[in-house]
Amino acid sequence: MKSMKKLMAMITAFAILVSIGIPSSTVYAASGDTVVYITKTGECYHSSGCSSLRRSKIETTLQSAIDRGYRACSKCNPGSLDASSQATSTKSTAVAATTTKAAVDPVLEALKTYKGNNDEFNAYAYYINNADLQTAIGADGDKLLKHFNDFGKAEGRKAK
Repeated sequence: MKSMKKLMAMITAFAILVSIGIPSSTVYAASGDTVVYITKTGECYHSSGCSSLRRSKIETTLQSAIDRGYRACSKCNPGSLDASSQATSTKSTAVAATTTKAAVDPVLEALKTYKGNNDEFNAYAYYINNADLQTAIGADGDKLLKHFNDFGKAEGRKAK
């Protein structure tokens, strides 16, 4: 009889929680400088522990990911820009709306055949493996090669 009462109490508690409407996923607001992660081939940005990051994990900022056309992962719900970050980034958001990841791909493809690529340096790999350079330098093979020669080698950055 006691176990039946416990079972009924558990069912009632579950029913109450369901009727309250506990959200299955919570999306929170974050600032543009919040760290998120992207992958080499994906279209979403992720939280640190997301299972989608098993093969590659490139650190970037939330603002940068959104500006480059990435959307929030539905598995890990890494958040979206808060109101203050959205207000300060209206121009970059407008650019992001017209510049999708697909539109950027031809520029990235050009890095694969960049004239300065050699046994030690590949502009595409250097760009993809160093998210901070994506924002600071962009997809400019000459500038990436200069950075690698001036700083990247000494810092042990991946360039292949």
